[in-house]
Amino acid sequence: MLAYAILAPNPHNIQPWLIKLNDQYSFDLFVDQQRLLPETDPFARQIHIGQGCFLETLTIAATAYGFKAEIDYFPQGEYSNRVIESLPVARVVLTKSDDVKTDPLFVQLLKRQSNKREYDNSRLNPAQKSQLQALADTTQSSFTLVDSEPDGQYLQRVLTEAMAVESGHKARDLETINMFRFNDQEVQKFRDGFGLEHAGVSGIKKIMLESFFLDREKTQKDPSEFAKQSVDITRSISASTSSFAWITTKGNSRLQQVKAGRDYCRLNLTTAAMGLAQHPMSQVLEEYEDMLDLQQQFKQHFQIKEHHTVQMLVRLGKAEKTVHTPRRLVSSLVLG
Repeated sequence: MLAYAILAPNPHNIQPWLIKLNDQYSFDLFVDQQRLLPETDPFARQIHIGQGCFLETLTIAATAYGFKAEIDYFPQGEYSNRVIESLPVARVVLTKSDDVKTDPLFVQLLKRQSNKREYDNSRLNPAQKSQLQALADTTQSSFTLVDSEPDGQYLQRVLTEAMAVESGHKARDLETINMFRFNDQEVQKFRDGFGLEHAGVSGIKKIMLESFFLDREKTQKDPSEFAKQSVDITRSISASTSSFAWITTKGNSRLQQVKAGRDYCRLNLTTAAMGLAQHPMSQVLEEYEDMLDLQQQFKQHFQIKEHHTVQMLVRLGKAEKTVHTPRRLVSSLVLG
């Protein structure tokens, strides 16, 4: 079940999970404080969304084995949304039951992905919108879908500006570069992060770029070209998209972040089942000082209440699948 859970979506594919086994059917889930993104996710909001994704993926996987996953959130106390304490995010107890039926989304666990390719600018049809709204009605977060041409043009501009803000700061840029895998050898070595192939670049183009243009040492020394490419890519992929959606919570507590992660995971799996591509575009939601003005403009444009928090923002559409991002060994998650 943990081997399925580690496939959960998470920021930059950093895989920020630690497991402490209590017994054969119970464990505590912790944030791996060695796997954080302090520059782009300074208060670890996205990291805690990733904890929720892990819990939802495990819960779904458990049903296929005839188990119910009972989750006790923050069993030793919930901590502030500005800090991370060495306390468990959740305690999970697996209970065998003949009444458990396999969750229909189980078959999507090996198929789900965050697809970074350009899309085909298609909009969701009424049946697809209805299906996603029905899913939203079962979650604790609120769900918003926009696909009008003016909203699309606004988001294309804002998302590109947000990437420019993020990549306009060297430390933030280096944090992303640190998770970028420059070749297959790095993918095999680290088993995390993302590379060209995971953005849909393959074949001769991938070989040429990795052999003659991509170099970790040079890029880390001067990340300006990497930053420029990030902005250009964001501009092109957002311009290829006509449907965007986001998940909002009424507050921003750690518990709300974790539960929003569970909701997002089900959204990602549901869109996979529907044959839709999905890609988080979280830059405008980030919480460092440079981003707050643009974030406020985004919220005002869509009349999002000031005290509400947009936890995830994604684009939806149609695209060819990409290679799945790598995952570490399950044993690397388990505390000794």
